[in-house]
Amino acid sequence: MKKYATFAIVFAAALGGCSDSSSDRVIADYNNNCKACHAGGINGAPILGNKKMWQPRLSRDETTLIAHANNGFGLMPAKGGSSLSDAHVADIVRMMISRVSTSN
Repeated sequence: MKKYATFAIVFAAALGGCSDSSSDRVIADYNNNCKACHAGGINGAPILGNKKMWQPRLSRDETTLIAHANNGFGLMPAKGGSSLSDAHVADIVRMMISRVSTSN
């Protein structure tokens, strides 16, 4: 878990150094492609910021979580059924991890 807390700090700092349009793109991509399932836990999708739902996933490394999101895992289709690039999906996964790591 410590590695994710460290990652969240580094990721937040990186986003802080990015233009607003970069972080806005990640949020827009999430809202347009991922939120439908991840806001309500559809088919077991971990809800953004919900530590209890994310805990089993956070035991995996970031590379694995990104691969699952890009290639599909369980009931989630590849890229959540979107046409996002692998890089955009990776950015969304990193944002989702940071929200869990920094939530109360």
